[in-house]
Amino acid sequence: MKIREKKYRGSLICRTIGYPISYAIVRMLLEHGPMNLQQIVKRVKRSKATVCVHLAKLKLANIVRYEKEWRKTMYWIKYPREVKKFLQACEELVERTTKRIKKDF
Repeated sequence: MKIREKKYRGSLICRTIGYPISYAIVRMLLEHGPMNLQQIVKRVKRSKATVCVHLAKLKLANIVRYEKEWRKTMYWIKYPREVKKFLQACEELVERTTKRIKKDF
């Protein structure tokens, strides 16, 4: 894989998880394991259409996997260990930058 391709994929993951709803979906799937669309919609308190858009983006970024079981589709995190580390790194960075902001004001 070329370096440009890796950079593109990395930026795609960051952009996708950068949406608060996508972040919430990823967090929830990490904490609760596989869930169907109705369960996700109920927990994130957004419309089915909104959740479907974000799930599509997460699937495209290769973060979320899915499997259809008759009328229900189950979703889960494809690489849970790596995604968990990524989110922890993001949260640590936010914590550090937030401390700096609080200190300045």
